[in-house]
Amino acid sequence: MPSEVKDYLFELPDKAIDDTRKVRVICAGAGFSGVCAAIRLPQRIPNLELVVYEKNADVGGTWFENRYPGVACDIPSAAYQFTFDSWSQWSELYSAGHEIQAYLQYVAKKYGAYRYIKTRHQVAGATWHEDTATWEVLVKDLATGTTFTDTCDFFLSATGILNDWHWPEIPGLKDFKGPIVHSADWDDSIELKDKRIALIGGGSSGIQILPTLQPIAKHIDHYNRSQMWIALGGFAGEEAFKRNPTGGNSKYTAEELENFRKDPDAYFKYRAYVEAMLNVVHRVTWSDSDLCKMSETLFRDSMKEKLARKPDVFASMNPSYPPVCRRITPGPGYLEAICEPNVEFISQPIETVTETGLRTTDGKLREVDVVITATGFDTSYLPRYPVTGRNGVTLESLWAEPRYPEAYVSVWAESMPNYMMFLGPNGAPPSGSTILAIESQTDYISKCILKCVREGYRTMAVKQDALKAFSGYIDSYMPRTVYTKPCKSWFKRGKSEGRVVALFPGSANGFRKMLEHPRWEDFVFTSTSDTAVNPFGWMGVTMTRGEMDETDPTPYLRDIDFPPVVDESA
Repeated sequence: MPSEVKDYLFELPDKAIDDTRKVRVICAGAGFSGVCAAIRLPQRIPNLELVVYEKNADVGGTWFENRYPGVACDIPSAAYQFTFDSWSQWSELYSAGHEIQAYLQYVAKKYGAYRYIKTRHQVAGATWHEDTATWEVLVKDLATGTTFTDTCDFFLSATGILNDWHWPEIPGLKDFKGPIVHSADWDDSIELKDKRIALIGGGSSGIQILPTLQPIAKHIDHYNRSQMWIALGGFAGEEAFKRNPTGGNSKYTAEELENFRKDPDAYFKYRAYVEAMLNVVHRVTWSDSDLCKMSETLFRDSMKEKLARKPDVFASMNPSYPPVCRRITPGPGYLEAICEPNVEFISQPIETVTETGLRTTDGKLREVDVVITATGFDTSYLPRYPVTGRNGVTLESLWAEPRYPEAYVSVWAESMPNYMMFLGPNGAPPSGSTILAIESQTDYISKCILKCVREGYRTMAVKQDALKAFSGYIDSYMPRTVYTKPCKSWFKRGKSEGRVVALFPGSANGFRKMLEHPRWEDFVFTSTSDTAVNPFGWMGVTMTRGEMDETDPTPYLRDIDFPPVVDESA
């Protein structure tokens, strides 16, 4: 026997070729990503121990936390749901937040996700241990106030992008004697009817709050200094205008809902039709494309028309950048609400907040009863808790300025073995459904974990040159888009200039295709004891478990992939 062969001899493990070792996975967060992980990972990975820690009292993430008046999704609900569970009974084209929250609870219960989810448990830190190839995760039990540590082989981050809200830095804000509330931490006990309200901020939250409160408030001072595009109709505008002459939201009729319930195929076709509209508009993101130019003209004309009664507002709001440079907002009813007599649009900067109102830099004091801040979230992308990887490297040190957040295919970070992210840097698709992207990432993460436990790999870490190559692709792609134009956006960490760190360089469909076939050559693997001497050690006795115990000796006869029949005589 040649000596080079002797070096690879080992004691054959008494295992089936499809047996996998036990693997423990911890996931932080139970929004759409965490729920998807709790459904798909147990389905795809044998011998799995999974726990999903969620800081809130239930699943839902952003849809659990955001309860402000008017909260809704700006994507049609038919396209904002899992592919494997199409709910046909949405009450409106653009559903309110409580309906989306209810859908996620329904799906989590239907597929048994709650078995793996521990609510009111907040991940407070995570540290990689090279000697044991495990993550040590610090968890705070919010019900008792105690902390404990848990360990896992793979650690998944599903904490979302925009969930760390903060008060605006306005002098004297806490001096105000009346109720003050942030849109992301809503207090339902605050009385708003017939009140004088100061609404600060013109992002997606403020745009939804204003038309909801305008009919019931005595007066609203709306502080908004942003240039912004208000879309003509919502996303999937063709369907929106078909259902509503204004392009705003619309309710499904009882007849429509009954037809969808009785005929799932009809609803599936409707869903595909709505979702297709979201996918084919991706070219609007390309600078100087015909679709981009057409959108700019249509949106500007529509805004000017709706603000005809207050032309000074249009002059203040009229953007100097192309549509979609920052997240575009449909905002049904927003411009109309601004034109109502009980709303004052204020573009002057706020100088200070007093005990009774807000003073702008022109010296004018406007007294109010309630202050609402809709001023957004931390957009730095820095982790909400310390994450320490290989050789003591922290994720914060890798991503803090002057560096920037980057991740290989938006999933893998540098120096972080066995650590994967949902919707990580450059992981939000600018067109199509975010839920499709989440499902695609779940499938990709499942394949990575399964490869390791199936083939005897202890650790998996992205190569540095692969990470930089993907970043290079992003920086080569983005200049062709509107996102690099000067506009302040969370896509660029809340800045007007700089690297685009939030968006994927392509469509949701493109994201799905990229993740469909993992590039294993872009990773460094270390082996377990079974495969340290011979990488084929994972094969065991090279029989399947179904053959050995005779429970499933012919699995290949199920779900056969039949090739198409070609009639060569035709």
